[in-house]
Amino acid sequence: MEDEEEMLQRKYITMLVLGVSVLAVAYVLFSSISFQKVGAGIGEAAPRFELPMYNGEEGSLSQYEGDVIVLNMWASWCKPCTEEIPALMEFQESYRERGVTVLTVNMNSFERNQDDPESFVDTYNMSRSPAMIDEDGEVAELYNVQRLPTTYIIGRDRTIVDKTVGQVELDDLKKLVENEL
Repeated sequence: MEDEEEMLQRKYITMLVLGVSVLAVAYVLFSSISFQKVGAGIGEAAPRFELPMYNGEEGSLSQYEGDVIVLNMWASWCKPCTEEIPALMEFQESYRERGVTVLTVNMNSFERNQDDPESFVDTYNMSRSPAMIDEDGEVAELYNVQRLPTTYIIGRDRTIVDKTVGQVELDDLKKLVENEL
């Protein structure tokens, strides 16, 4: 009789250990699948950053999470940048109420002198949207910026849904953002 009880006890302990092992393996597999890779590629989670802003405050990408973010990298000497910024500012005004943020980042380490970017911000009234300063090239490195302008569309869940190297066309931008709303 005791031998039967002992065998049943061992059987239950074995089943319990086996069950816990299966749950542990399932957890490891699920957690590695569900975490999104952070990077600058389409389908990846946009890298977070904090930078000073032209209004004197500190800003971060995470402040705007939950919005569709149009992340535009520019420099004051860049002719396509000067051509697209007025349209991006108008776009910000039109889409702000729909949960869209145009977040501009000056690639300050690419600038020829430090006075030009501030004049650029004033000239194009860029205070209508968050205007940040990448003083040390942190964002340029995180996003592997090679040419200017470079614009990313980041979905509400922080996933990069599009990247445009060169001047962004307003009609294309509207379509991309509308798909995320």
